[in-house]
Amino acid sequence: MMRHLRSIMRITWMDNVSKKEILELTGLPSLEDLLIRKNIRCTGHLMRMSPDVLPKQVLYSQLSSGHRKRGRPRLRFNDTIKRNLKLRDIKTDTWTSLK
Repeated sequence: MMRHLRSIMRITWMDNVSKKEILELTGLPSLEDLLIRKNIRCTGHLMRMSPDVLPKQVLYSQLSSGHRKRGRPRLRFNDTIKRNLKLRDIKTDTWTSLK
């Protein structure tokens, strides 16, 4: 995406223009911003589903047995949801009741 924006605006890498400056000039959101928005939208769809639907059951389920590898634990989907909600200044304790 950035390569195409640079070519449209005729900015080379030698011009020393950062990605943030290019996005501000074009008025476009960053790729991270788009992914966070899509994640929150998908989560909203999950929250509106009935409790007996499989995707919602998987969201709230926990493993009863198993082992983890050494090192830092992998992020769960719920962890990424909470991180994205904090980035958008949405309270994580009441996000399930928001419409």
